[in-house]
Amino acid sequence: MVKLFCAIVGVAGSAFSVRVDESDEPESVDDLKKEIKKEKPNDFKDVDADKLQLFLAKTDDGAWLKSKDLLRMRKGEIPNEVESRYMNEELEDPTDKICSKFPSTIPDGTIHVLVVVPEQGTSAPLVSDGGVFDRCSDPFFSKFQTVDEVNSWLQFPALLPLTERQKLYIRSSYKSIAAQALSKVDPNRRKYAVITGTPGIGKSVFVYYVMWRLIKDRKRVLLFEGEGNFYFDGTTMFTCKALPDKSNLQFWSPDLCTSRKHTAAGLHW
Repeated sequence: MVKLFCAIVGVAGSAFSVRVDESDEPESVDDLKKEIKKEKPNDFKDVDADKLQLFLAKTDDGAWLKSKDLLRMRKGEIPNEVESRYMNEELEDPTDKICSKFPSTIPDGTIHVLVVVPEQGTSAPLVSDGGVFDRCSDPFFSKFQTVDEVNSWLQFPALLPLTERQKLYIRSSYKSIAAQALSKVDPNRRKYAVITGTPGIGKSVFVYYVMWRLIKDRKRVLLFEGEGNFYFDGTTMFTCKALPDKSNLQFWSPDLCTSRKHTAAGLHW
């Protein structure tokens, strides 16, 4: 049994491992893709296993990508482009045996496989629940559900609106206020919270933090943003071209969490 550490290119987060059984019949590249998809079903829910692109995470001279360098990339300490230097050899042939691609002894503290998700074609707008939804292509909001917390930081793959930075620091006050605001005694009743304060104290950034928490919990979230409306249905992020009518109680049900940003940040769910 061989353990391989993998990382998804362009997605903030730490490495994950998959195990490859080489006992009786050596596993193939095709089997490895299936194991990777099985390990990360949410990240790869919209792509078949055989469509994933796999690269050996090593340079031409044989140096493997170090896990500590991967973490430094996630923190923004070194450029993400470093990953591309380790993408010289693609595991293209699905019938190739894993044992022929990896040495019998792999150095500790290294990443072995870089995973690339191919670009998906633009789909037609989804007309559902009386509204019109497009699969979100916004570089910031489209990857919201893939972001993980690392040492009290959220590392986004694109710049945050307003701050023009890729990182969001989770203040202790954010966690305590969010915990209080998100607690709900009666699940069948809506709860409202209004975050007020002087300009520049972080109200809008706090909304992004709460939105991230809700999305991580697979809640339905609707954000009224200055650039447009964004809707997360529990699995996928959409932009809203037209919202369902208020009479549509299936969409506007008590489980829908909504947020509207003005001078004060408002949340209700």
